[in-house]
Parts: sequence; C-alpha cells; structure tokens
Amino acid sequence: MLVILDIMIGMGAILAAAYCMVLSRRLRALTRLDGDVGKAIAVLSAQVDTLTRVLKEAEGASGQAGAALSAQIAQADATARRLELLMAAGHPAGRAPADPSPTPAPPVPDPPDDADGFAPFSRATVRAAATSRPRVLRQRDPAGALR
Repeated sequence: MLVILDIMIGMGAILAAAYCMVLSRRLRALTRLDGDVGKAIAVLSAQVDTLTRVLKEAEGASGQAGAALSAQIAQADATARRLELLMAAGHPAGRAPADPSPTPAPPVPDPPDDADGFAPFSRATVRAAATSRPRVLRQRDPAGALR
C-alpha cells in the first residue's frame, strides 16, 4: 500500500512539474516583444505614460486658468462696487431724478428727392385745368329718381 502511495505522489509531482513548464512557456511568450500580445502590451504601456504626462500638463494649465479667472472676478466685483458708489453719489439719498423721461429729439427732415437721384415712388403729374374732365355729380330726388 505504501508503494502505491509513493507512486501516486511521484506522478503528482511529475504532473505539477509539467504544468509549471507549460505555464512558464506561455508567460515567456506573453512577455516577448516580438509577438502580437507583447507588442500590444508595450504600446499600451507607452500610451499610459503619455496620458499621464498630458494629464499633469492639463492640471497645471487649468490651475493657471482658474487663478486668472479668480483675479478677473475679484476685479469685476471691485468695479461693480465702485459703480454702485458712483451711482449713489450722483443722486441725493439714492433717489432717481425728478424727470426720468428724456426730452424727445426733434424730427429729422427727409432729404429732397433730387439729392441722390432716387425717388421711392413715381410722382403723379398734375393735369392742367384745361385738360381735366368735368366731374358729373348726380343727385337723387326725394322720390328716388335720378336727375
């Protein structure tokens, strides 16, 4: 019985050694750079390094832009306060002037039609009194007949 047990332990050791050799070959093939998977791993590693560098640059640029924006906001707030003070100082006790409506500007006359040679509508010529037709006016009498 001990002999059978020793043979089974030896066979298990031989199978484990064979399995380790197969895994070793597969791992070596995976890490070689001339194979397809090895090339893919190398390219992905290079891209990760590039993306890390670009991300650090973007963080620095966004920090600078944020600082510039904060400075502009502070300047706009100060200018708004100054404008509010100027507006309050222009009117006593913060009240509006008595007549807020502006005076209307006088109308501008139209330029004469001959100024630029353009007339928007053709002007009707006035007929002479001699060539005009006499107008006939008809009146109704109370009975409803025409005269």
